[in-house]
Amino acid sequence: MGRSLPVRVIAYTEVTDRDGRGLFEWTASVETAAVAGQRVIRGCGAMKAERATGFRVSLVVTTLLVLVVIDHAVAAPTAAQRRQLVVARRTITRASGLIRRKKFKDAEKLLGEAEAAIKKVIEAAELKPNDRSVAGLLKFLELQKRQLSRKRGDKPKPASAKAVSFVKDVAPILASRCGTCHGNRASGRLRLDTFAGLAKGGRSGPAVKAGNVKASPLLLRIAAPNAAQRMPKNGAALTREQITTIAAWVSQGAKFDGNGMNTALKSLKSAAAGAPKNKPKPGTVKIVKATGKEKVSFVKDVAPTLTTLCATCHGGRNGRGGFSLATFESLMRGSDSGRVVLPGNLDGSIIWRRVAALDKDKQKMPPGNRRITREFFNSLKTWIQEGAKFDGESATVAMRSLVPTDEDKKAEMLAKLSAEEFNDFREQRVDQLWERVSNDDRPRFVKTSDFFVYGDVPATRLQQLAEWADDHGKQLRTMFGEKSGQLFKGRLAVVVFKERFGYTEWNQVIHNRQTPRAMTGHSVVTPSFEDAYIVLQDVGDVVSSDSAGMRIQLIDHVTGAFLKRKGSQLPQWIVRGVGLTLAAKADAKNEHIAGLKSTAVDALQGLSKPEDLFADGTFSPQQVGAVGYTLVTFMIKAGGGNRFVKFVGNLQNGTGVAGSVKAIYAPTDLKRLASAYVRSLSGKKR
Repeated sequence: MGRSLPVRVIAYTEVTDRDGRGLFEWTASVETAAVAGQRVIRGCGAMKAERATGFRVSLVVTTLLVLVVIDHAVAAPTAAQRRQLVVARRTITRASGLIRRKKFKDAEKLLGEAEAAIKKVIEAAELKPNDRSVAGLLKFLELQKRQLSRKRGDKPKPASAKAVSFVKDVAPILASRCGTCHGNRASGRLRLDTFAGLAKGGRSGPAVKAGNVKASPLLLRIAAPNAAQRMPKNGAALTREQITTIAAWVSQGAKFDGNGMNTALKSLKSAAAGAPKNKPKPGTVKIVKATGKEKVSFVKDVAPTLTTLCATCHGGRNGRGGFSLATFESLMRGSDSGRVVLPGNLDGSIIWRRVAALDKDKQKMPPGNRRITREFFNSLKTWIQEGAKFDGESATVAMRSLVPTDEDKKAEMLAKLSAEEFNDFREQRVDQLWERVSNDDRPRFVKTSDFFVYGDVPATRLQQLAEWADDHGKQLRTMFGEKSGQLFKGRLAVVVFKERFGYTEWNQVIHNRQTPRAMTGHSVVTPSFEDAYIVLQDVGDVVSSDSAGMRIQLIDHVTGAFLKRKGSQLPQWIVRGVGLTLAAKADAKNEHIAGLKSTAVDALQGLSKPEDLFADGTFSPQQVGAVGYTLVTFMIKAGGGNRFVKFVGNLQNGTGVAGSVKAIYAPTDLKRLASAYVRSLSGKKR
């Protein structure tokens, strides 16, 4: 059966601070099971450790959340060290409270103590910073340090007194961290694969303003304290050193020291470096554009294999043998041995001779066991014979940006689906997600024209929720002038769990996150509409100061999903505020909604500047709903519903809050609007 490995059984106790933020204290016990490999199926109830061969050993556990197989060679904190980490987390939480009360020196001292304690445990237990026992805590620490810096008004400091080079210091960061979304895809109409794209900017204008870090949108997004607003989207944050380097470059004037503003960042060289030896000078390569009548597309049929099989050795600026596949231009420029591709000349093209193994004294490409497909072999041959023409947007952009990602391919596939096909896809997708969370309860469902209501609650409850959702859908159509056949592509799925356990499991398994005690619902809508759903815990219909009841919760999150349809990242106060404002119309006497004003007043007590209320991360998840509700209500009352709808439309089109306020509510600006809202809560006349 293989050797015995220790299986660590980890359970946790959930606690919250006084603002309701979720904290977790971990306890652990160790058992041993005979497991041949280290593949572990995670879940609750019956958990299984499984070999790659399919042999299973059942471990029946009733109260576990995580099974982690730990090899003897892998370090792990001791019980005492885990207690030290718990103390460090509490220290950070205390510092967070001090930051809100503007006791910055005391907060800085506590954060320093917590950081020292964490580092001590990491060194003693020989852990890596990304070890699961400390990774979350380090992120929490970093978040509070950024919050302290922001609240205190600290200015980013240059990495050093020496000048920062765009080519050597900044371009590699942008190329590696920003190119996926801001290359050929140009998310937000912003391209960051060349300096020209950076200088041009996107929907909101230039990405950087020379000499002014605070006015540079690029810096504001990569350094945003809130993950929902921070870039890269859905990716790890840039390191402090990377952010500081870019900030220093901007503060020093955002100077360009490269050899071409339209040159791909991965191929960019210093203007003083001159042309590389043994290579033709830039500008000598002739690029022939495709006419569309060719049998083979370089982008679709040739580039994908070049970037996956060949770029290992030839992907960088200084590829092996002087041959680089960084861009189409560098491919056509050739290698130290000369031109690699001769348009129309198959036998004279080195790349073909090496792939086809025509030169017996030369190594076949690609080397080793990496094999090309017959399809690529034929495509490469035809492409060269047809003149090696280029059908991409620019020959100087990174070649990888030309190749559709799996996400791009999926989005293209989904875009081709008919309305009925998309409805079928939505049902299959929700089935798949449900099965990942629970195999025990077979859910029921109810369909309407706009909604697919699905869950383990009784059939009568599903029908009631479907009717509420349809009624609210009509309200959304009226308010926002929606005339489309369906509100969502493939219907919006409304997933409902009768028990708290089901909802927390969904968050754990699908989103890999813990669930704060006050959180009972959320919405997810991806740009391609692969996912379009809300997930709810059925909280019942009894209304109290702590619970608005199920109907209000449904309206709140359906509205949030509706606002996310266009793929833009809206501020949370808008998403929650519009939902609760519309919910209040459905139940004007709701006790919970009536209490949101006092919650908002309390939340504003620690606000240093009124305009900070528009920024994500200023308020806790419990506070943002109350602030959003009162702020949206105020804006609609002050400017009218039509003007507010135009304001939301501006945000969805990519304009920031400040720009949208200026465009829609002129001559009012962000500061004046914030001040008027704060006065309205206090009962003072504007």
